[in-house]
Amino acid sequence: MGGAVDDGLRVELTQQGRRYELTARRVADGLLEIEVSGRDADGDAVGVLSGALPGSDVGLLADLVELLRVRCGQTDEGQVSVVEQQRLTHADAYRGWTIEQDEKLRQLACRPDASVKGLAAALQRSEGAIRSRLRRLRIDKLPHQAQA
Repeated sequence: MGGAVDDGLRVELTQQGRRYELTARRVADGLLEIEVSGRDADGDAVGVLSGALPGSDVGLLADLVELLRVRCGQTDEGQVSVVEQQRLTHADAYRGWTIEQDEKLRQLACRPDASVKGLAAALQRSEGAIRSRLRRLRIDKLPHQAQA
């Protein structure tokens, strides 16, 4: 599926004795390659899922998986997902970045008073997401940091 463009992401989640690992990386053709693998408490494989999609569609994919979870009767009444918790304070948490959002980040980051905290508030993202995206866009320092 094309050559690697970045180092990607690797996250793990363990619940009720099952450990799932998700890896994702952008490839040269602009897609995001995603692989999910799961193991039970004994280390035996319980599932594998892989494919590619535009990076901007990750939020849509997350919503589809949530709909599937509800459809399969796995609702947790009164329990809010990690993504929903994050979106209470950062509306775009865990959503893919659009070209327009990248451009807005570039523009705001050029302002003399730009700060990670201010950028996070303006773009409805966490400070960690802003730092990560600045690195990905190769914006090493904000203007006030460059003067130091």
